[in-house]
Amino acid sequence: MHILFLNGNEFRGTGHDLRRALWHPLFIAQALGMTAIIFILRPYDPFMPEDVIVRKLIIVSSVIVFLAVLVVLFLQSNQWRIFRRTLPVIIIAVLIASVWGVSISSLAGGHFLGPLEWLQLLAFNTVFTTLGEIFLASFLLKAIVRDTGMVALPIAAQPPAEPSTATPEEPVECPAWLEILGNRLKADDIWHLKAEEHYVAIHLRDGQSLLARGRLVDAIAQLPENCGMQVHRSHWIAAEALAALHRHRSGWRLDLHNGHDVPVARNRQANVRPWAEAILQSA
Repeated sequence: MHILFLNGNEFRGTGHDLRRALWHPLFIAQALGMTAIIFILRPYDPFMPEDVIVRKLIIVSSVIVFLAVLVVLFLQSNQWRIFRRTLPVIIIAVLIASVWGVSISSLAGGHFLGPLEWLQLLAFNTVFTTLGEIFLASFLLKAIVRDTGMVALPIAAQPPAEPSTATPEEPVECPAWLEILGNRLKADDIWHLKAEEHYVAIHLRDGQSLLARGRLVDAIAQLPENCGMQVHRSHWIAAEALAALHRHRSGWRLDLHNGHDVPVARNRQANVRPWAEAILQSA
């Protein structure tokens, strides 16, 4: 799973990692805080029932629907690229939660909305939740990532390698076990290494990931040369992890079988493209 926030930060991991993140105290605190702001501002009072308790229950149920839609859509990010970006996911979740809230409110004795009122409601909800997303990505994401083991905030720490015109070698079978930055791992399980700040994120075949202290260049040095390739100054991928090669408006990118989307550095394209094409043709 791969989530791209509006400020450029990333959130990568498995569905289990996402559920852990949702139960993180900081995320819960933000959700409760934003709900409290709605209780204080009372933007929905004009069309909701007069009973205060009913109003609060409708708001809480709408928040739950909004979060549930977010989770469902983000879990589809491996199959649908549009759900990797938070803005379209937020818009869809806002629309569904708004329809839910207005429908329940009408059934409980509230007022029906006209076109202009609908437009105002959707605009407020979209702006409000987008501000919450920006706050989450800018101030809380790093702590949540650190505690859940997901990967975020890519950091470029390596100098780019000189381009080479050498013919790429066919991938060969790797040793059964490897020692990577102090972690003993099965070679076949290592699919993707990514440079983090003072750490290297090691993504495994089963979707799990771990964070090892060290440099990407040192981790790559502990890998057999022909088991994979460094495709970017922050990324190394295993040959077995490669699922597709495609051209994006920002350059060439590699799709991995675990759902990760990895950029190819411009100065490495001469090596990476023939290597990737050879692997995909032989698969």
